[in-house]
Amino acid sequence: MVSLIHNLDDTKWVEVNSSDRGEGFVEFAINRTTTPLDAHTLKISVADNAGNFKNVVIKNTRDNSNPLKNVNQADLKLDEEGNVVGIDVEGDCVIAKG
Repeated sequence: MVSLIHNLDDTKWVEVNSSDRGEGFVEFAINRTTTPLDAHTLKISVADNAGNFKNVVIKNTRDNSNPLKNVNQADLKLDEEGNVVGIDVEGDCVIAKG
């Protein structure tokens, strides 16, 4: 599997150890429904452990890249607007800068 950071703008995202990722991550099942909003932004449908679906947005991807392609489950950290600010897939962890 390609590291998450290779699908993200590394001037906006940073790799961290899972142990240093901080709090606020929630486990989600990743739905295959993905909508590109532009070349660097994706809207992805996810479901929490209770089966509640929501759309989340990943900003600052590399050109037309999807860091969650072929991923079934991930721990995500979301801001108040539903933007993804942290991703952890089996220890491959990235956090949005700033």
